[in-house]
Amino acid sequence: MKNCAAILAVACVLVAAAPGAAQLYLEFAGSPVREDIPTDCSEWHELWPSFCLIHHQDAYVDNGDGAVSVCDVIILNGTRYHVDWVGPTYELENTATGEHSWWEPTGDPYTDPWHQIAPMYCVTMPLIEWLDENQDGMLSECDLVFVGGVQYHVAAINLDITVTEEPSPTDHSTWTAIKNLFGTF
Repeated sequence: MKNCAAILAVACVLVAAAPGAAQLYLEFAGSPVREDIPTDCSEWHELWPSFCLIHHQDAYVDNGDGAVSVCDVIILNGTRYHVDWVGPTYELENTATGEHSWWEPTGDPYTDPWHQIAPMYCVTMPLIEWLDENQDGMLSECDLVFVGGVQYHVAAINLDITVTEEPSPTDHSTWTAIKNLFGTF
């Protein structure tokens, strides 16, 4: 019985120590919101977790729909990433301080709360008001928004993707490591 408890303890330690997949929030550094696939050698600006880190696009594997979308694969700096989410990033300029922050809507940008990506990750605030400054009938650059009681000028709207690093086909899983302890693999 002691051996079973020791084996279980080792297995739990190995599972707890398994590295998690790296997730990144990236903004396309080339142009405003677009759906077509950026060309290889394009640059992506990391918003989180390492703000302002630039990633080089080596290749892009489309899921067959001809657009940047969920389930595509992007290769950045030699590493494969699965595209988990695609949407707009709103770069907002605080009209009182001039400071910039990057936000994405959690749903409908006109009614649902907004999620801050940078500089303070994971702050969620309600959109209180939207003023259509350029009278184009949609949320666009130069409009004013009140997020969490602060007035912002919409400085830019860019393509935003959330990606998760794909494991290498040669990486061994935690389960493989556990089985190796017992010589069953």
